Amino acid sequence: MDLSAVASPASSEMGIAELRLRLPAHIQTNRVSEVLGGPTAPWLGERLPDDDSGRRRFSCDLQLRVAPDRHVLFRKSAIVSLGDPRTEGDGWLVPIEWRAASLAPLFPVLVGVLRLMPGHVEIDGCYAPPFGLLGYLADRFVLYAAARGTARWFLGTVASALV
Repeated sequence: MDLSAVASPASSEMGIAELRLRLPAHIQTNRVSEVLGGPTAPWLGERLPDDDSGRRRFSCDLQLRVAPDRHVLFRKSAIVSLGDPRTEGDGWLVPIEWRAASLAPLFPVLVGVLRLMPGHVEIDGCYAPPFGLLGYLADRFVLYAAARGTARWFLGTVASALV
């Protein structure tokens, strides 16, 4: 699978890191409303009460594979929120947010959109690394790879649900 980053790892002087990742995928865009806009998402996790803005929330274990052979797996319990899917050209946009379900101050909150197109799935978002400037610097050198790896897993999960 060819993955391409289309933005710099951390590009804001305010300590906000951008994350934009695209995964080639042949998905059924006619299923986006059902899979990402429906009341349940068993492929993602257990449904939780909606957030204050009315976004659907799900309990999920975000995953990150590391090591040269990618056999080491880290999981982090998270809350993933999905907004209402809306069409854009021949694809879809879905607002997304994820945050740690526990020890939240130690993990960044990602806010962005999923782009779901006939030939690829993409996440375009931003997050504030924890611990201010120190966290921002750590993100530039280490943590951004973890954010990309988690986003890669999430996009693969979304693409699998839309096949």
